[in-house]
Amino acid sequence: MKHGTSGEVHAHWAGNRLTGRVGADPWTRAQVALTGLLALNPSQAIYFRRQVDDSGARLRENCRYRIAGGALPGRWWSVTVYAADDYLPLNHDDALSFDATEVQRNGAGRWSATVAPDRPAQGAWASTRNAGDFDLTLRIYNPTPQAQADFGAIAFPTVERIGCNKTPRA
Repeated sequence: MKHGTSGEVHAHWAGNRLTGRVGADPWTRAQVALTGLLALNPSQAIYFRRQVDDSGARLRENCRYRIAGGALPGRWWSVTVYAADDYLPLNHDDALSFDATEVQRNGAGRWSATVAPDRPAQGAWASTRNAGDFDLTLRIYNPTPQAQADFGAIAFPTVERIGCNKTPRA
């Protein structure tokens, strides 16, 4: 129930156009309540969850990932790591998400960040230490009307697995 898809999936990112709406169906309301999303109205934020990398493999704490994308259709956005229990991972890294203000864009407006158990030498980072099999949540704040109406028009970030350690770090 918590991780079922009652909405749409685009580029492995799952979202539901009813999340945060007064007229949301009981299934969508239950998912929001169980995962603690505290969803805003879609004119304020739209939400997408992802459990796999670009190859379709489950996101795992002991792996490193490169999240990359371009402009997202909103005023601001963030990507947050959630552990298997739908809570933030219990660690003291002070890096459980990254957002539009933390990534460096190249001349073409493209950006990348690292999601891994250890801080990279440079760049934006979200820690997966103590996350186990985790999910990523993308929030797009003040999304454009087109993004609200057509999730398929969004150029979602990619999630490329860079490599994995044999066992998660203790």
